[in-house]
Amino acid sequence: MPLATLADVADPVETIFGVPALELFKKTELFAVHGGLERFPDFMRKGALESIESLGQSYNGPLEVSNGSADDGLQTPVTGVHPLALLRLGLTVVFTDLKRAVPQAPGWLRDLEASLGLPECAAMLAFANAKGSGLSLHHDRYDQLFFQLRGEKQFRYAPNGYVEHPDVQFTPFSSAHANFAQTYRRGFPANSHDVLQKNLRTLDLRPGSAFFMPSGTWHTTSDQAGDSLSVVVALRAPSNLDVVLNLVRYYASQSSAWRARSYGGWSASASLADPPQANLARLMADLAERMKALPAGDAFKAWLVHGYTVGSQTQYPATLRCERFIRLPNSSLRYADDPQTGKLRCIVRAGPTNRPQAETVLSINSEARQIVDWVLASQAQFSVAALEAAFTDFSREDLEDLLGWLARAALIRAVPAPDWD
Repeated sequence: MPLATLADVADPVETIFGVPALELFKKTELFAVHGGLERFPDFMRKGALESIESLGQSYNGPLEVSNGSADDGLQTPVTGVHPLALLRLGLTVVFTDLKRAVPQAPGWLRDLEASLGLPECAAMLAFANAKGSGLSLHHDRYDQLFFQLRGEKQFRYAPNGYVEHPDVQFTPFSSAHANFAQTYRRGFPANSHDVLQKNLRTLDLRPGSAFFMPSGTWHTTSDQAGDSLSVVVALRAPSNLDVVLNLVRYYASQSSAWRARSYGGWSASASLADPPQANLARLMADLAERMKALPAGDAFKAWLVHGYTVGSQTQYPATLRCERFIRLPNSSLRYADDPQTGKLRCIVRAGPTNRPQAETVLSINSEARQIVDWVLASQAQFSVAALEAAFTDFSREDLEDLLGWLARAALIRAVPAPDWD
């Protein structure tokens, strides 16, 4: 559900890579560029990211460490140790969340997501390599951007050769992901040697080097010749399957038959009057027919609504248009006059009531109070169409704008799937 046309978005990577972000992320093999460090955004050259030492001194988030050879190694979280001490031990230190240390990073990531037509899903992390350290052979689940900031680095890589768009992280010497069987059903490397003997390509990186790496690319950074600092942006974009399954949950969970428990489904008895397998088959057949009429656009809306509900989306897009909403029982609202603007202030409190609630202040025209009062009195889902019928003096656009802001304040929640009935 794009919230702005791509033409309206400032692409933060085009000046670095020479191609628009959407074109870059369609590439199926690693794509590298080299140039001056001044091409990178200011925050990658100053402040916390100016050096390994400045990052180590300013960072207070979670850490991971890694070390090993190309065909064996370990990456694990650590706590209670200063990152510079870990580097002195000869390890690679992974700074897994740069939001606090680099406050400009989230805005840059939001611009990147917007240029790719994505919801909030990008993360920025840093890798500080001590001499002789690095990551063992593996591939990641998500597409990535890589920026070399300090020192030189050798990056060895190879296309996957086994599967396209693997939805798992994988290394042959570690435990297999739960979805390994589906992804690698047509074959997989039995050990690291199967990949290493494919003549991995070597990319020599220096400050100002950058590359795009699609998910599934085998790579290793083991045995570095010297200290270095690099930044990686992981685009944890949802797959088509993720988006559809989320919509199905919102849609089918409206049905009491789908919410019913599958008692007897794992029983060996064949004497049940209505075998659970037969009942489930009927439900699946009905859902398959219903799915044909579900608007695909609703799947993208449902992803945004779900993300804001569970906290993976930090901002509710007030421009999001949904047909139905429901009042949240743990939220409250009080009014206050605002003499300076001549408008009415709506102070919304939302969130769990067993701790201090989040407070959001909205400003509305006094004549809109009747709409807010109508919403406050509702105890079931309601539609924009019902509001249109009740308040004919207001345009649909005005009603949708008001509902968007009330949803953003968590007084109401969008019901993003079509009505089951």
